[in-house]
Amino acid sequence: MDNSKSTMPALHILGYLGLLPFLALSLLTFFPLPGFDALAMFQRYSAIILGFMAGVLWPVWSQRLSVWPLAVFAVSLPVLSFLAGFLPNAATLSVELLLFVVLRLGERWFELDQQYHPAYLQLRKQLTTVVVGCHAALLLFLLM
Repeated sequence: MDNSKSTMPALHILGYLGLLPFLALSLLTFFPLPGFDALAMFQRYSAIILGFMAGVLWPVWSQRLSVWPLAVFAVSLPVLSFLAGFLPNAATLSVELLLFVVLRLGERWFELDQQYHPAYLQLRKQLTTVVVGCHAALLLFLLM
């Protein structure tokens, strides 16, 4: 029995729900609430999600013969995101934006896209596009 068809709607729902904080915190950065640092929360959430997405690669790479390059890649992303948190806000957003792009490119480079269900791959592309767009919008907002 193929469980991939039954799990795809759940993955889509969870994926899109995961975008809500990116979108809401972006809006709250543009239209701030007194006493609430939406940008800081956005950066924290971004680092958490980047770590989660890199961690999702663990079961995929465990099936490969050569795990070290992929393991180092996946582990380095959340560490770099954490370290970026010590930089000024615009630099932090820039690094996190690049890390989400690098994560997607890494999935292609390490040929993980071929192991993903086509619906999941499409979802990953859509989610990454929105996340990168939120980072870019906030970065432009800070630089203006």
